[in-house]
Amino acid sequence: MRKNKVSPAFIIGITGFSGSGKTTLIEKILPILKKQGLSVGVLKHIHHEINLDIKGKDTDRFYCAGADFVFAHDALQGLARYRSHDKDLLNMIGRFPSDLDLIIIEGHKDFDISGIWLTDKSKEGKIRKNDYGRKRVIFRDDPGYCDKVLSYIDEEIKYFHQHRTVMAGLLMEGTSTVKGESKALLKTRRETLIEQSFAVLSEVSERIVLLGSGRLPKSLNSVDRLPDIHGMKGPLAGMISAFRWAPESAWIISSVDTPLVHREAWDWLLSQRKPGTWAVLPKMPGSKVAETTASVYEPMFFKYMETLARKGTVKLHELAAHQKAATPLMPESIENAGINADARIARSAMFTWKK
Repeated sequence: MRKNKVSPAFIIGITGFSGSGKTTLIEKILPILKKQGLSVGVLKHIHHEINLDIKGKDTDRFYCAGADFVFAHDALQGLARYRSHDKDLLNMIGRFPSDLDLIIIEGHKDFDISGIWLTDKSKEGKIRKNDYGRKRVIFRDDPGYCDKVLSYIDEEIKYFHQHRTVMAGLLMEGTSTVKGESKALLKTRRETLIEQSFAVLSEVSERIVLLGSGRLPKSLNSVDRLPDIHGMKGPLAGMISAFRWAPESAWIISSVDTPLVHREAWDWLLSQRKPGTWAVLPKMPGSKVAETTASVYEPMFFKYMETLARKGTVKLHELAAHQKAATPLMPESIENAGINADARIARSAMFTWKK
């Protein structure tokens, strides 16, 4: 399952017959996956009735009194208990939080999903293709079996990450003006800034969506457009609108006056993406501040954006402070190569007018 609609995380199965060592394997690889910077969830198939609560405790009393969902938490962890007769595995996965890189499913050997089939060499002749399907057979009595599992996960999650749909959101900034004129409509020698930005993004993204309000040049009137989130102002309103529209996609976010005005710069930025990194916000040479609207965000970052929105903050520098955000320095050779004459003229005029 390399593409799915139930979670932005990569989903992998670790299966095998009872006693094959699935739990021990997962226990061994989890610390290593965490050191690699991955946020991991585990779905465990248990055949007997689960009893994680203590009879007579407050949470158990709430549940026995009829609550359909009980969530208990302390300062470091939380525990949920809910009623469910749903046996659909995809629906269960859909209950996982959206900010995970990887979900490991233990058991559910009949579910057709890529992953690992764990067994012993002594049973090699007894397993059938129908048993493991698309899963890779790995023998737990092989001294290097953990490394083989980790190598397989690394290979698959990189493939999944590289093939995630990448959309582009071009912020209109409808209320942003220079001497009364929309910044987006500021002209270079041949075209407006928004037309120039749109043309460059067309070379690196599968689809471009205009975010926010404001007048457009005729050439862009037929382009898909999303309004800002109601009651919210600033670039974050457009970003959240984009993520709500396509929550399973990664998003390039660009403003019309972005310093990334050429394909080489965007290609460099996209090359910085990797599993475990949820946002890439570059720093321009000579700048101490990361670019939040010349950046790329993975779907797992959306939850954090929503948290900022609920707090009522529009301080975009908080995006760069997230532990899963990377802020690489753009090489000067790439930055300088793409500042073409038209862009220099437009930006020079804009900064002159600002003064």
